[in-house]
Amino acid sequence: MKLIFRLVVLYLLFLIQTAVIRPQLDLVVLGLVIFCLHDTLMFSIILGVWCGILLGLVNPLHFGFHIIVLSFIAYACNNIRRFIYKYKSYFIGILIIAILFKYILSLIFLGAQQSFVSWILATLIILLIAIPLENLTVNVFYKQWKMQVTENSY
Repeated sequence: MKLIFRLVVLYLLFLIQTAVIRPQLDLVVLGLVIFCLHDTLMFSIILGVWCGILLGLVNPLHFGFHIIVLSFIAYACNNIRRFIYKYKSYFIGILIIAILFKYILSLIFLGAQQSFVSWILATLIILLIAIPLENLTVNVFYKQWKMQVTENSY
């Protein structure tokens, strides 16, 4: 059930990403990085493949490209978190590297989809919403809800 909720959240981020025409935001990569920094390796790979399939549906000529790139990002983020993920600054660094990796590979293999200036603008917008979205996601999905139980509450 946890996996299905994560798939639905990533699908909603995908819908928002495809609805916003300019600047082209990488909300799917943001959601993927957030989930992969907190989930197991198997969940991360499944989420990476799911995001790749969703982005592949938008551009069917290059269908497998997004699956491979986002699966690699999911795998790398899940393995990196064991070593360095401790503070919010590391989260921002990992997110910037993931977005830059996706942009460079898209530039090499798919041609220039967006200019560098519009990519910088989209990355700055992603970085502005990254910390609040990560805090919300951690509070909703990963914090244990605690009940106050006392002896007199029965």
